[in-house]
Amino acid sequence: MFKHLTAGAVLAAAGLFAGAVAAQDYTLKYSFADVDSPATNAAAAHAYVFKSTLERLTGGRMEVEIYPNGQLGDAKSMAQQIRRGTIDVASFSSGVFASAYYPQLGIFDLPFLFTTRAEMVKVLDPKTPYISGMLDEIAEATGVRILGFEPYGFRNFTTASTAIRSPADMAGLKMRTQEIVPHQKMMVALGASPTPIPFMELYSALQTGVVDGEENPLATIQQQKFSQVQKNLTLSGHLMTVAGIFVNEDWFAELPEDLRAAVVAAHEEASLAYAGIGAVQDVLALDQLREEGMEIYAPSGEELAAFRDATVAPVREWAEGEYGKDFVDGFFAHLDEAD
Repeated sequence: MFKHLTAGAVLAAAGLFAGAVAAQDYTLKYSFADVDSPATNAAAAHAYVFKSTLERLTGGRMEVEIYPNGQLGDAKSMAQQIRRGTIDVASFSSGVFASAYYPQLGIFDLPFLFTTRAEMVKVLDPKTPYISGMLDEIAEATGVRILGFEPYGFRNFTTASTAIRSPADMAGLKMRTQEIVPHQKMMVALGASPTPIPFMELYSALQTGVVDGEENPLATIQQQKFSQVQKNLTLSGHLMTVAGIFVNEDWFAELPEDLRAAVVAAHEEASLAYAGIGAVQDVLALDQLREEGMEIYAPSGEELAAFRDATVAPVREWAEGEYGKDFVDGFFAHLDEAD
């Protein structure tokens, strides 16, 4: 399987671009479900920087067509299309891919793993032996290569009526989750009823009371106008949404070596935009949500500890039964080493 290409390989490949007179040209479809606003959305920022960088590095041999706003389908559909090769690049939650095709990838969706974006980026760096080996195994098992992982944002609880201050406040609430099993197990541990609903249908479900609440990063809550149908926001930061940048493995493997190097380099450049835009927009989104009238609650250290105590141990125990204790222990050993 292909290992991650070094910066030296990219520079060496650059010399090949100029001489590729009769080389084949490629048009890539890049799909994501978020709003088409690279200045205010991390996923969009990655897509546009990836496009600009790749087209520049390849001298126009690779052209990127961007399909935002779920034009080519939701995360589950994008995962299917990446496997079939009808989409070349897609950005969506790693947890969705885990639930559909590679369950052990769900280890990233356990509660309270990370405290900052920088920590997540360090732990899930594709250049580390642990993560590099995992990516090769995923590509071999599924036919999909993950170029890297991105910190979409910490998820926070919102509700229409019940203000969440402690795990006890969540008892019996119908809470929308993604189709990500560890997220659902966390809700069960909190006494809530997890209700998977496609993202494109979430606003309507909140508006009509199909669910009592949901959880999402701050920028998503603001951009999707959930403040119009949700009154309360609790800054729980209980999960980091880990996004993956997915490509079809056969397509990637069949690219000339210089173009593979360019794809990797373009992704690495775009990752800088992803993390930066995401962090800034969460700050701005919080101020905007406050202005829009949401009642925002910041739990104390003791209150956050209560959420951790209610969720971390039972969800890890579930993961050990689902993924194998050795695998879970290995991931947490890597987590500790990265610190």
